[in-house]
Amino acid sequence: MTQNILNNLEIKSFEKEVHREYQKMESELKECVRYRTIPGNKTQFPKLGTLGATERIVATPVVLNNQSAGSVTIDVTKYSVAQMTDIFLQGEVNFDAKQESAMAVAAGANRKMTQIVIDCFEAQRLLGYTNTVGVNIGGNNTSLNVPKYAEAAKKLDVNSVPTTDRYSMIHVNAHHSLTLENNVSSSDYNSNRVLESGRIAGYYGFSNKVIGNLSEENGMYKNANERFNYFFHKSAVGLAVNRNISVDITYENLYTSHLIVATFSAGAKVIDEKGIVQVSTYE
Repeated sequence: MTQNILNNLEIKSFEKEVHREYQKMESELKECVRYRTIPGNKTQFPKLGTLGATERIVATPVVLNNQSAGSVTIDVTKYSVAQMTDIFLQGEVNFDAKQESAMAVAAGANRKMTQIVIDCFEAQRLLGYTNTVGVNIGGNNTSLNVPKYAEAAKKLDVNSVPTTDRYSMIHVNAHHSLTLENNVSSSDYNSNRVLESGRIAGYYGFSNKVIGNLSEENGMYKNANERFNYFFHKSAVGLAVNRNISVDITYENLYTSHLIVATFSAGAKVIDEKGIVQVSTYE
C-alpha cells in the first residue's frame, strides 16, 4: 500500500473520528445563541424595533406603524488546530492513540468555539451594558446568590424579554458558591437534589452553563476580584459558522511524521445588549 493511499484512507477515518468526538463535546454555548451556517465570510442578523397597536375606527384608514429596522454584521475568522504525529506510519494504526488524537483536536476546536462566544460578551462589556448586577447585591462582595438571580430576571422582565430560552453563563467558582446557598441546596426550598449531584442545571428561569478554565484560551474574564458572568436571552447573541470542522493529514518527509490540521471558521456578536445582564461576582 502506497503512502498516498494510506493517507487518503486515514484522512477519511480520522476525520470521522474527530467529527464524532467534536459532536460529543460540542460547545455548550452553541445552543444558547442564534446559530447560523453561512456560505461567505460575513452575515447579517436582523434587529427589528417594536410595533404598537392603535384603536381601530370603522370606515377610516388603518394607522401604519413605522417599525425601525437594522442589522448586526458578524464576520467569521479562520482557526486551526494542528499537531504532528507518527501514529499512522506503515499502516500500523493504534486505535487508542488515534482516538486520543481525535479527542484532542476536537476538544481544542470546541474550546475555541466557546471562547468565540465568550469574547463577544466581553467586547460588549467594554462598550457598556445597560443592565448590570454588581458584586454587592445580597451582601458585601458576594459571589453568585439568589438575590442576583432575582435582580437579573427582573431587569430582563422590565425590558419584556421572553421568559423562555433564558440562559446564564457562569464561572465554575460562582456555580460552586451557589451550591452552598441554603435556599438553593436545601430540599426545603428546591426540588433539585443539588447536594447529591453537585450541579445546578437551572435556576430562577435560567438554564445554567458553567464555564471553567479553557486551557490555552482566556475563559471568562475578570478584573481583579470581579468576575463577569452573563444572564441573557438566546436571541440577544448571534453565532455564525462558515466552515465546520474539517481535517487534513499530510505526510512530512523531513519529520517522517504526519501533520494533522483541523480547520474551521466562526464568529459571534451581541445583537441586542438589552437582552443581556452582566452579573458580577466576587472572587
